[in-house]
Amino acid sequence: MEETYTKCKVCGYKDYGKQPARCRKCRSRRIQYGCKDIIEPMKKEEKKYPIYVFSAHWSQDGEQDRRYPKWYEGLPAGRIWNSTSWSKMYKEEKTQEELDAIVKDWWEKYQTAPGWKNSAPVSEKHPELDYLKAEFKEYESWYLTWFQHEAFDDGQTDEEALQSFADYVDRVERKNHDIEMEYPEDEWYKHGHKTLMGAEDRWRWHGAEPDGKPTDHSPAPCRCKFCKEQGVIRIAH
Repeated sequence: MEETYTKCKVCGYKDYGKQPARCRKCRSRRIQYGCKDIIEPMKKEEKKYPIYVFSAHWSQDGEQDRRYPKWYEGLPAGRIWNSTSWSKMYKEEKTQEELDAIVKDWWEKYQTAPGWKNSAPVSEKHPELDYLKAEFKEYESWYLTWFQHEAFDDGQTDEEALQSFADYVDRVERKNHDIEMEYPEDEWYKHGHKTLMGAEDRWRWHGAEPDGKPTDHSPAPCRCKFCKEQGVIRIAH
């Protein structure tokens, strides 16, 4: 959008009113008519939602590898440590009681689910739980799952969603850079360093087919039937 004004050649004063004969500031007659400013439309304020981190740490049956002593530190022979964590964004803030119930319910189901590449579930490895945690992480517009990010579908157009994600990636990269400059590598994640799992490269962004199957040739963002059921949009990478 353009806005026309009159500019004084002496003092630089801009007059957006009716075309004057003199500068309203210095009274000079040396004025230029028909100058134009390009007015950028105001960006719609982006909604951000609470994100929580859920984690578990436990010991289980397993072979101890001398190359990685921390994996079995403090455990008897034949036992190793294991852990996992995940994040989720919610529309509303959760109480600690609600979070504790969520992570306990997840742990019960996780133990009996097939392991990586259909290996034995955790329940068959005699797990002994060390801790379960459910903690608030931050307010953000996007959150990471496995090689994809999700956001709530608040009626964004595809263009708005892509710009929102580009802004998010830029925020993360700038914060990561600041952390890398200030702290040693083994302390990065403790200070909020985030992995983007390839989202740094815009050419990786893609969606999915209508049946939800991710494909590199499907344009981002994804609005497949599964996204619509959950009220989210996704960008895989």
